[in-house]
Amino acid sequence: MQRFARWRDCIVYLADSFNDLSALGQAPMSHDDDGDTIRDVKFAEYGSRELFLDLYLPDEAATDLPTVMMIPVGGWRNSQRPEQPPWLVDIGFAVAAIDCRVHPEVTAPATVFDCKAGVRWLRAKGHEYGLDPERIGTWGSSAGGHLSALMAVTGEVDELEGEGGNPGVSSRIQAACDQCGPTDLERMADPALAAENPVLQEVTDNFVGGPVAKHRDTARLVSPLRYVSPSCAPILILHGDEDPTVPVAESVIFHQALTEA
Repeated sequence: MQRFARWRDCIVYLADSFNDLSALGQAPMSHDDDGDTIRDVKFAEYGSRELFLDLYLPDEAATDLPTVMMIPVGGWRNSQRPEQPPWLVDIGFAVAAIDCRVHPEVTAPATVFDCKAGVRWLRAKGHEYGLDPERIGTWGSSAGGHLSALMAVTGEVDELEGEGGNPGVSSRIQAACDQCGPTDLERMADPALAAENPVLQEVTDNFVGGPVAKHRDTARLVSPLRYVSPSCAPILILHGDEDPTVPVAESVIFHQALTEA
């Protein structure tokens, strides 16, 4: 019961912070142009491969800003930072939109390593930009939602840290928004479910390095459902029951596991 109360309190807090919770599902990108935008900040590197983020700060200079790391990944095969500052900046959040390596450049868990590297950079270097290292959240939709949820439940999982930079810094976050993300990737090993969800099957196979039935260990390694525990960060889940790509059952089973933890 204590775990459920904590999760419920997160929903109430976020609803109050965003004023209109329905607006979160619409994910508008509008923003007044008076804020501070810092583009192309390097946050991770793997040999000669460098990853960058754009940092959007609220209009008024402030310190100890709560920060949302935006994970703009679609299908684990597209990663593109937004052209306009996200609307969260208008209500007092700093937003860091990160690059990620995606298929076909990499397969899992490399994309997860990039997200972890983003959190570590925010915690290690964010104070230089007025960010609070102990108030970091993540937000993503679809594949980005999966990665956001995974950040919330794997704060201390060494296998998912990678070597992108700032070793030894915690990648634990304080809250997450999972917008229609897959949460149990191993389900795509079921031929019937795969046939009902061909797009999800295709991108999941690509992400884990081949057919899920032959890559179950990788699918389990990067499935948020596997890591649910009382210690995971509060998570806001948003999902429509007519989603044509990711069945709402992915969020239903995740929600059930969270409330029972």
